[in-house]
Amino acid sequence: MSTTKKKKAKLIIWLVVIAVIIGIIVMVVRNIIGGAAVSLTLFNQTCGKAKQTDLINYVNLSGKVSSSDKVSVSGEQSLKVKKLNVKVGDNVKKGDVLCVFDSAELEEQYNTLVANSEKAKGASDYNHSINQRNLDKAKNEKTDALNKAKEAISNAEKKRDEAYNKYNDMRAQADQLYSEADDAYNEMLSAEDENAAADAKKRWQTLSSKAETVYEAAETFESNISSYDDAVKAANSAYDDAVKSADSVIQSAQDVIDAEKYSVTDTSSEKQIKTLKEQIEKCTVKAPKDGVITQLNISEGSVPLTSELMTIENTSELVIAGKVNEADILKIEEGMEADVKTSATGDKIIAGKVKRIERIISSESQDALGGYTVEVSIEDKESGLLIGMSANVKIILDKRTDVLAVPFDAVEGGENDGYFVFVAVPNGDGKYTVRKRTMEKGFEGDYYTEVLKGDIKAGDIVITDPAGIDDGSVISLDVPED
Repeated sequence: MSTTKKKKAKLIIWLVVIAVIIGIIVMVVRNIIGGAAVSLTLFNQTCGKAKQTDLINYVNLSGKVSSSDKVSVSGEQSLKVKKLNVKVGDNVKKGDVLCVFDSAELEEQYNTLVANSEKAKGASDYNHSINQRNLDKAKNEKTDALNKAKEAISNAEKKRDEAYNKYNDMRAQADQLYSEADDAYNEMLSAEDENAAADAKKRWQTLSSKAETVYEAAETFESNISSYDDAVKAANSAYDDAVKSADSVIQSAQDVIDAEKYSVTDTSSEKQIKTLKEQIEKCTVKAPKDGVITQLNISEGSVPLTSELMTIENTSELVIAGKVNEADILKIEEGMEADVKTSATGDKIIAGKVKRIERIISSESQDALGGYTVEVSIEDKESGLLIGMSANVKIILDKRTDVLAVPFDAVEGGENDGYFVFVAVPNGDGKYTVRKRTMEKGFEGDYYTEVLKGDIKAGDIVITDPAGIDDGSVISLDVPED
């Protein structure tokens, strides 16, 4: 060891000895004075002030501002982007065209298939029109045939009725002649002279002859009248046959039309047309909702590397998600108020509310060291926050408004002996006399403790970390400004 180092070591030892001696002298003086009310300190105490303030008990959370309403926009991954209408940060409305893919090749395939399909459909429609025409013709022919059959029945019935009327008339005429002949015969028998009897006999013979002639004609006519009944029956039978025949023709025509539904057709082209149409429609990508483009995975003129083209977030529904440790998570409930601050908004406190609590460990962390995810919604729609900003959040567990409080590190004592603080009373000479004041402790906030009872008022100077002082000590202080 060098001589210089030895001298420095001796100097330090002497300084320590002197300090010890001074301390002993101070103790001796205090003992001699006998615990007098005044003692001088060789150092300044730290202090604070009692004040009316709001106290909160909270849990801290840090996270990034994001949207609670986020959607990923998907699109074709095999086609080139023909036109891109947005960039990151753009505001979009629901239905706005975000980008358009080159669909020329798809449209060519679609048009070809549609043309071929229309030709096939035209042929099918033509065949159907012929079959329908045959069915309509059969129905019309049935109507005509039945009308003719009904007319034949009507004519046959008319002739039958006329024949029966004629027969009845002939019989009535014969009966009338027989009656008149009977009257003439009776006159002949009752005649008083021969001339009258001869006239009556002659009339009787004439009438009897006519009656026989008419009667015989009626009998001859009656033998042929059944032919009229047969004609009516034949007409009705012809009508039934016409119905059956016409219905058979109609059914055959209808069967041909019904068979069209079961004919084997090529549906593959229809499916291709439908698929191509959907692909072409998807080539024009529209915004599914209002929001801001926060992520863009495509560029104009290139083929996307992923089906997720871009992300849209609703900036009117902002949230902050962060981790809360295991010790604090059970203190938090959904709906609790929160104060939000960011470096961008300075001292402005933005109102928030606990929206969601994930009461399981995130899959990203297999233990509670990473914490549980808590999501806080931003209640102020005009907060000025932007997606991606870092934010500090105080989740309010409890709160007291406008209460008298002192710095928490000024409170001494305990539950058994009671609590107290040391109040520094100014002496007017730049020094302060320490006075012990008992108090009843209330709500404990972050840096202050509520004073429920005690001889303490707002503006009182209280000693913080009051080690080495007693009631009555005189001390020096650097009193903070209000």
